[in-house]
Amino acid sequence: MAVLLFFMADPIGCVPSIVALVKDFEFRRQQWILLRESLISLGLAFLFLFVGRAFLNTILIQQFAVTLSGGILTFLVALNMIFPNQPDELLPQAIVEEPFVFPIATPMISGGGIFALVLILAKQAPLSHVCLAITLAWIPLIAVVVASSYFLKILGRRGLIVTEQLMGMLLLMFSVDLILQGLQQFHTAAHV
Repeated sequence: MAVLLFFMADPIGCVPSIVALVKDFEFRRQQWILLRESLISLGLAFLFLFVGRAFLNTILIQQFAVTLSGGILTFLVALNMIFPNQPDELLPQAIVEEPFVFPIATPMISGGGIFALVLILAKQAPLSHVCLAITLAWIPLIAVVVASSYFLKILGRRGLIVTEQLMGMLLLMFSVDLILQGLQQFHTAAHV
């Protein structure tokens, strides 16, 4: 579960955008901003786990709908990782003000894909396991985000693209599995 959450957040794919957003700040300030944004995204994931789960139970959304929509959303995220449609010149330009919550914490790190995956996992596993998976996913995620400048220097843009595409392939396989699970759940629900 933690690995899937890490892949869905795609911190490695976000490195060029993150670096572009904080490059005009002093290096220590960059690290503080990125640590803060990573922790905010962790808080958002936990918030959505508890609030989103209660909300879906309140409006009576069935499990197959959550699984199918999560699979489709995960599929789209994975396709975007494999075939990035954002050339370098379209990366966000540096901004004068510090990013706060938007756009790094959400939607870059904790976006719709993370929220959908958290809901799916919450329906499939005990709450304590999902909490542990979120925590375990965010440990390397925080390290990657805070070290974004280093990753860009070490891997270069091409290395980041290749790494993101490999992560996208794994996520694509998971998304197809989710879609098939959702279809099976729908089939079971329709015949009960």
